[in-house]
Amino acid sequence: MIAIRPLSQDDCDAVVGIADNLPEWFDEHARHAAIPIDAKHQNGFLAFDQGQAVGFATYFVAEGKLTIGWLGVRKSHQRKGIGKTMLLEMESKARELGIPEIATYTLGDGIDYPPYEQTRAFYFKNGFRVYQRGTTDNPGCPEEIRISKKIAQ
Repeated sequence: MIAIRPLSQDDCDAVVGIADNLPEWFDEHARHAAIPIDAKHQNGFLAFDQGQAVGFATYFVAEGKLTIGWLGVRKSHQRKGIGKTMLLEMESKARELGIPEIATYTLGDGIDYPPYEQTRAFYFKNGFRVYQRGTTDNPGCPEEIRISKKIAQ
């Protein structure tokens, strides 16, 4: 049985442990610099399976959207509905806060990289649509898409 609870600052090690299990999605800078800082300062959720932390999601509010900062699920627990459940928690939080939309950004679809094809498919399957495309000077993400989903209030 999967349990999800709000993220606390004490959960940073658990979040980093999950991210370390996902090097295909999170590069070294993300795993060792960005995620540890963001996990302490963003809100979010932690998913557990039989007491083991197996997934996390962080969020912040920007530009009138509840924006997903990071979302990851241990490889051993992917495709079991944990990511979708965390998205539903985000939608619920957005409704509670009166925010009509959730959003995130990810590697653009012009880049052929199977892990992010899986990421984009996950978001699109869950109702997200592209609202902006762009290029960056980040070699790890030279092209990005911004995606969002309207939330019924």
